[in-house]
Amino acid sequence: MRTTRLFKTVITYLLLMILILSLNSCFIAKSIEAKHARAEFTTENKAIPPSFGKSNTILLCVLQGRNSYDKFLKSAVKKNYKGEYILIYSYDLSSDKYSDKNKYRYVFDYNSGSSIASTYRYSSPYSTVNSYSNATTTYKRFYVNDRLENKIYQSGAEFGFFANAMKIYMANLEIERQSK
Repeated sequence: MRTTRLFKTVITYLLLMILILSLNSCFIAKSIEAKHARAEFTTENKAIPPSFGKSNTILLCVLQGRNSYDKFLKSAVKKNYKGEYILIYSYDLSSDKYSDKNKYRYVFDYNSGSSIASTYRYSSPYSTVNSYSNATTTYKRFYVNDRLENKIYQSGAEFGFFANAMKIYMANLEIERQSK
């Protein structure tokens, strides 16, 4: 009886430690990725057009129709980019409303980068059967399309914490816009 209670207590503390370490490792990974994004999303790394910010253009930011992505895009642009912008869907790009490439020269969007699928095996102390869990991480490659030059500006970097990467990209676009 006493051994069972001790075993349960040890398991509880062990699970608590695993949870704390996993949350901490996420924070560390996010921090490392943020530094990487600041360095990647620059004119030197060909992620920002050299002419960005020289003229009064309106940045078009492409929504995906998925709240899991769109809410982060809206927040990133609103909080980090102070120039004019419009949130659109990709099909809006071909409409007459946005046909003026001098006014709507730049488009912010992403490509799906690589995906990593992982299978985790875990076992319960109360069962002899192993359980499996699958997880897939898809990385995103953000870019700015210069519609006037018909050229895409994109660094080679991919990001798993896409919301954080978007914020940094928008902040770097704002720095570039203000520097002109």
